[in-house]
Amino acid sequence: MPAEQPTHIGIEMRVMAGPMTGIGNYSFNIMKALLRSDTSLRFSGFDLTSWQSLDHQALDHLAASKELARENKSASGSLAGLKKLAVQGLRQSRLAPALYRAQFARTVTRQSFDLFHAFNFLPFSDPGVVTLPVVYDLSFMRYPRSHPAERLRRLEQLPRALEKTPLVHTISEFSRREISELLNYPSDRIFVAPPAASEIFRPYGLEHTQAELRMLGLQGDYYLAVGTLEPRKNLRTLITAFGRLSKTERIAAPLVIAGGGGWGELELPAETERMRTEGSLIFVGGVSNAGLRSLYEGARALMFPSIYEGFGMPVVEAMACGTTVVHSSGTSMDEITAGTTMTVPALDIDAWTEAFRATASDTVLLGDTSMTLQRQALRFSWDTSAEQVRNAYRQLKGS
Repeated sequence: MPAEQPTHIGIEMRVMAGPMTGIGNYSFNIMKALLRSDTSLRFSGFDLTSWQSLDHQALDHLAASKELARENKSASGSLAGLKKLAVQGLRQSRLAPALYRAQFARTVTRQSFDLFHAFNFLPFSDPGVVTLPVVYDLSFMRYPRSHPAERLRRLEQLPRALEKTPLVHTISEFSRREISELLNYPSDRIFVAPPAASEIFRPYGLEHTQAELRMLGLQGDYYLAVGTLEPRKNLRTLITAFGRLSKTERIAAPLVIAGGGGWGELELPAETERMRTEGSLIFVGGVSNAGLRSLYEGARALMFPSIYEGFGMPVVEAMACGTTVVHSSGTSMDEITAGTTMTVPALDIDAWTEAFRATASDTVLLGDTSMTLQRQALRFSWDTSAEQVRNAYRQLKGS
């Protein structure tokens, strides 16, 4: 049987320029799994000025440098520091210089690509070959106020761009339905390749976890919330609900919030500073994957009140660590947990307060044992999702 002909795929490395979360984490892990299973694939990525080959070694070097940067970055626990992170995220979202766009447009058609995988929804200009767009969610349509104006202007082009694409890549059945409904794109031309928890996210045991947590200044029980600090993550509701617990309840198990700066005004409730001062509300900022893993395993529960997600990475990561999860009901996260966890209406403050109290008891929630959660998390695999992507590559290359 003849060997499969090499397939040269272009991407934008800009998606992995920031912290390895969200789009950066997804594109990195999908490419790693693809390269691991198919030696006929060749990736080239555009950085700020030129194209670079992206093989296993290049991706490993990129991941190591990102992890080192996160470990060395001091976390700010003050509200002033928190707002500074949000402002930085806003500025970074606007740093799409004309030089970048011009250089991309000038060089992309010279690369002899077989196809272009647009991990950030759309390429900056027509790459001259068939494009596979990744549409993670349609929050920019459902919740436009949660996005900066520049991003909205760029994504206005998405419906017209999809008219020319044979396939669309997404990350959940929820998003598949959204794309079909809101963009009138044929459902049978949308394929789902969901994310998965990386290998680091698993139980390491109490001794290891507590040692890691002490390095973050944590000990004893706590609740955990994880996500980029932006309005769509709905931290206002969660903090308000937590504030309705008695001071004794709050001190017994503080709420720890982990995440880097995002876009938009957080509009945290007035009692935020008071709870932070009393030690019941703790912002640890962005943390390394090792630190995040320990935060998951050590938590009484992950509380994830996000209003809208394409998938919900913290949910599957916490489950892989055997940790109880409470998440917003009627969202994409329902696909991840499949009835194994408690769900709460995203904006129901009283229900979130009761969820805090429910997870404080020794009662097992909906069969929510550690092993049940771990088994459910294992249903999601980067290798399985990479196979879906590889099939799409083959289909597009032959079209």
